[in-house]
Amino acid sequence: MKSQPHSGIKQITVFGGSGATGKVLIRHAWAKGLRVRTLVRNPDSLGNSVDGAEIVKGSLSNSEDIDESLKNADAVFCVFGARPPYTDIFCEEATKTIIASMKKNKVERLICQTGGMIGDYPGNRTFFFKMMISIFNKRLPLIALDRIGQEKQVVNSGLSWTIVKPPRLVDKQATGKVVAGNDVKLGLLSSITREDLAEFLINETLSERFEQSAVFVRN
Repeated sequence: MKSQPHSGIKQITVFGGSGATGKVLIRHAWAKGLRVRTLVRNPDSLGNSVDGAEIVKGSLSNSEDIDESLKNADAVFCVFGARPPYTDIFCEEATKTIIASMKKNKVERLICQTGGMIGDYPGNRTFFFKMMISIFNKRLPLIALDRIGQEKQVVNSGLSWTIVKPPRLVDKQATGKVVAGNDVKLGLLSSITREDLAEFLINETLSERFEQSAVFVRN
């Protein structure tokens, strides 16, 4: 049985709904009583996991498709990212287009999930986690730069934004325990379940606890 949303947020748009995190996010939003619209290139990729969501078939590179996805939206979630073999570099440009469309359609709230390894946040990483970031940046420099650019687009958007930075994502049952904050530190063993992350993302857009800031999260 669905509960009722406890703020002015009634309908959300999810970009990245066909991904593993996106599917869980849509399910959690639906359980909270939120209406959901998601833009996907291939609706068949959603399967039966997002029953109740309104699906818009289209591309993140098409501004008209994004406009269609934002109809009646009160908040937007960006939970997309490059997938192996990491040859598709698109996060910054897609986010830029989404932000422009949000402004045109007068949608203010933006939640963008990137990652704990992205950007210059030395106080949030242990020594060994920093070493892992260095390896990541050398191995996939274009991916790293694209994600950094995405975060800059969000920070400079002029919208009511929150950047959510999880460590390794795991497909396990929810723990119900999330450590979240601007000064939370991540290490090599840090992780968070997609179930807990999705719940945090929904709760954040309803509460706006970390508005205008980057928040690190882990179990």
